[in-house]
Amino acid sequence: MNQYTLTLINNEFQDLQQNPIASIGVVVGMPNPNNPFEWRCTMMGPSDTPFKGGLFYLRILFPQNYPQTAPEVQFITPIYHVNVNHIPQKTEHLGHICISTLNFWNPEYRIREVLMNIFALFYKGNPDSPYGRERQIEMKNNPQLFDAKIRYFTNKYANPSLGYKEYTSWDFTYPQNQ
Repeated sequence: MNQYTLTLINNEFQDLQQNPIASIGVVVGMPNPNNPFEWRCTMMGPSDTPFKGGLFYLRILFPQNYPQTAPEVQFITPIYHVNVNHIPQKTEHLGHICISTLNFWNPEYRIREVLMNIFALFYKGNPDSPYGRERQIEMKNNPQLFDAKIRYFTNKYANPSLGYKEYTSWDFTYPQNQ
């Protein structure tokens, strides 16, 4: 185990505990309290977005050579978003997030910056870097339907009353009568 990496991860965690980011909570040690390389994170959908009221869970896996290599970050809670993998054929990458901070990693980046960039996706998805062409087209050509689907699936999967749940597949079948 790389002591530098472990110290850096612990320092970043303490920094987030002492200087939290509004609407982002970080919990370390779940599911294994003895594993600082795996974090859980929660993000609340901002009230001025279609994700309003949603409680989204993320998994963060730090590699042994962090920060030389980017952490792996994925939504555990299904989320209807143009930049999050929802493709059933890619279940091993289900929930992975397409953002430049992770795709073009720089060892000077820290997890705080990654979390802030992910949170910014609630406000503005990037249709030029989509996970799936159909969402890209829908976002550009029918933003009202796109936002309605976000609200529907946020309520279906991210309602705080549902609590924590891991999904092995994400069903985004949208009812015709909506």
